[in-house]
Amino acid sequence: MLKILERSHGTLDIAYKNNKLKKLYQSGCAKILIPNNYNDNNELVFINTAGGITCDDKIKAKLNLVDSNISLSTQAADKIYAGIGNEASIDIDISLKNSNLYWLPKELILFNRSKLKRRINVDLDDKSNLFFCETSIFGRKAMSEQIQNISYSDIWKIFINSKMKHVESINMSHNAMHNLNNKFTLNNHAAISTILVFGPLVESIKNDLTKIVETIDNVNCELSMWDNKLIIRSIANDNYELKKTLNFILENIIYDKLPKSWYL
Repeated sequence: MLKILERSHGTLDIAYKNNKLKKLYQSGCAKILIPNNYNDNNELVFINTAGGITCDDKIKAKLNLVDSNISLSTQAADKIYAGIGNEASIDIDISLKNSNLYWLPKELILFNRSKLKRRINVDLDDKSNLFFCETSIFGRKAMSEQIQNISYSDIWKIFINSKMKHVESINMSHNAMHNLNNKFTLNNHAAISTILVFGPLVESIKNDLTKIVETIDNVNCELSMWDNKLIIRSIANDNYELKKTLNFILENIIYDKLPKSWYL
């Protein structure tokens, strides 16, 4: 009989007002670092002290910003390990009021036979800006790992003044090779990223971003813009090429907002 080991649980609850930390609660494997900075943009670095995520792990996080500017990243890539049991879960709720959030975690790496269910909800008012960048990697190319069987659900919902404006959803289960190889989905690519931009920031960066995306030729990268939102989707054969592209985009658009940990 297999013994199921005790699983990791973590909780974060963070609030800023007028660029000052007003609330910080952390428990379990979920920790936050706040590096010193010398401008009006605060940095937060999320750390999972468990070293990775596997079946039955649970992480919950809340971030509430009022009249504040935050760049958030992670200390390292989030590794989703194979496991026995139920799906790991990550639940994140974010609220922005007259604030700017640059959501820039490092990549999410899904191992073969991993199980993850993630939900991210962001509610911002019409004076706030959201710059949201997420990357997912399927398998470990350096180990010649191919994804055969995973359970992966990832749903992001963006609300403006509590009204839903955008939904992103990825669902893979069991025969993941079909999703990865199908020419109408990833077409044999193992690395994907999405950049979402909402708020007044869209108008100020749309022309520069359009010109930048037009120069990219090392990965498949396309930009869409409608209904006061901007989306960039990229797919690549591996994370190395994709990360180079993301660095190129971000350094040209939000260089002064990039957290130090982004480069580590």
